[in-house]
Amino acid sequence: MSNPQASRVSRRGFMKAAGLGAAGTALGAVTITSAQAQEEWDEQFDVVVAGSGGAAFAGAIGALHGGASVVMLEKAPFIGGTTAKSGGGSWVPNNKWMAAMGHQDDKDTYLRYVARVSFPELYNDHSPTLGMTEHHWAQLNAFWDNAAGVFEKLDETGALPSGVFLSWDGKPAPDYHGHLEENGQILGRQLATMVDGKSGSGADMIDYMSIYAEDNGLDIRTEHRVVKIVRNEDGRVIGVHAETPDGLVRIGAAKGVIFGTGGFTHNPHMRTQFQRNPAMGGCAVPTNEGDLINMSSELGVKLGNLNEAWNQQEILEEVLEFSSVPSGVFFLGGDSAIAVNKHGKRMYDEKYVYPERTRSHHYYDQWTGDYPNLYQVFLFDDGAREFGGYLIPPAGADLPGYVITGDTLEALAENIQARFDSLAERIGTYKLGPDFLANLKDTITRYNGFAETGVDLDFHRGESPIDAYFHAVSVDKGNKNPYISAISETGPYYAILLAPGTLDTKGGPVFDANGQVLDVHDQPIPGFYVAGNAAASPSGKSYLGGGGTLGLGITFGYLAGQHAASQDA
Repeated sequence: MSNPQASRVSRRGFMKAAGLGAAGTALGAVTITSAQAQEEWDEQFDVVVAGSGGAAFAGAIGALHGGASVVMLEKAPFIGGTTAKSGGGSWVPNNKWMAAMGHQDDKDTYLRYVARVSFPELYNDHSPTLGMTEHHWAQLNAFWDNAAGVFEKLDETGALPSGVFLSWDGKPAPDYHGHLEENGQILGRQLATMVDGKSGSGADMIDYMSIYAEDNGLDIRTEHRVVKIVRNEDGRVIGVHAETPDGLVRIGAAKGVIFGTGGFTHNPHMRTQFQRNPAMGGCAVPTNEGDLINMSSELGVKLGNLNEAWNQQEILEEVLEFSSVPSGVFFLGGDSAIAVNKHGKRMYDEKYVYPERTRSHHYYDQWTGDYPNLYQVFLFDDGAREFGGYLIPPAGADLPGYVITGDTLEALAENIQARFDSLAERIGTYKLGPDFLANLKDTITRYNGFAETGVDLDFHRGESPIDAYFHAVSVDKGNKNPYISAISETGPYYAILLAPGTLDTKGGPVFDANGQVLDVHDQPIPGFYVAGNAAASPSGKSYLGGGGTLGLGITFGYLAGQHAASQDA
């Protein structure tokens, strides 16, 4: 399929959009009488959708399928949001494509898995709700009951062709925590956006959904930043005010307003105040500044999950330069490669999934008053470059500027510290521990011992199903564990500095199974809907599997659109 919208979702365009997000407009809400409403609107539609990522387009398409007239207002000059930068995968339990491949899903197993990883502190296998609150129990049941049907409907109409996402060797994906007993080792929940029979990207997802929606009547307007939510004297949301290059416009919504505007990754105040974990930026587009949180707070909205994010590691120099990075560190490639902290010690299975690796950056040492893992060192040798893999420059290739080199471990440690020193104006003084080199040598010796036995006694590298799924073995070195190879006793050595970040945050207004926003009394606010990263994600603390953000966002976005369209005007 051709991609006529490629320019509309280019990264360069999103970087330009950052300036629009910095506008000094006050964000909030306004209440007007129904008589005034007739006089205030510049235009009126059945449904107004704010945002233009996967969740927003699903909301628009759901409303269109319900017979509503719909307008989409996008803050940036380009459509697509963070979805356009993503891999375009969606986590969808019990879908028809996995069944066609012979992989069966099971609702009880699904519920035990999502309860176990989303709310681990609450999980109780003797509870009727598995320890979850009634609210989350209802949401996650609704997700099971509707997700497959939503994606099948989008596929059948041509709005979003889907199929099982397959690995490099043609196998369906395990879930991110597929080693847990509660997961049931079920395969195939991760779907891909299909282009000519092959897995496409997030840009392809936006391409399909936007063309379909426009062909079916959606009015898409860029550079329309929603700055106020308007409700009538009965409390119903009846429209929005949007700031545009030509001035303020007032657009009425006879049936509802759906927000799919993303999280607050690029709002430093919110990151600091809401996130329990440090995050320096991330993959989210620059316009994701938490506008909805500011506006909805004036409406007495119940907020949730603000302390969580879709965590992801970043290359330190990139996140300092771009804030909205081209692509975060999804995987750590190579076999003779390890990640260590400022004291030269490993912290995790380097092949495990990015959300959980990123959590390690947040460890606080009360005795030193420090975050010893805040910035990490990913170290590898020429053998790892021969093995290849994500983030590893292949043998013979030019080295990116963020790769630090040293002919010996001593030289590498010196050069790593020199790099930190060169960044001091932006990150402050950051010193490797005085024990870094000695511990690093001990760490490598221990790791090389694991290479001989094939068993990582510290972090079980290569044992989780997801480890093998995401890391192709391109060179068979005859190792007992193909993901662990001894690090060379002689250089050269290479290092990349890693920092904490997000794909985006995942907290905001709490919503019900229809996508309706709830007030502080747990009552739905008529005419007010939310989906995607702008909302309090029902996934809680977890990243359920590849496409976890889009699976939830698209499902509840579509349900919100359907529900809004069914309301009386």
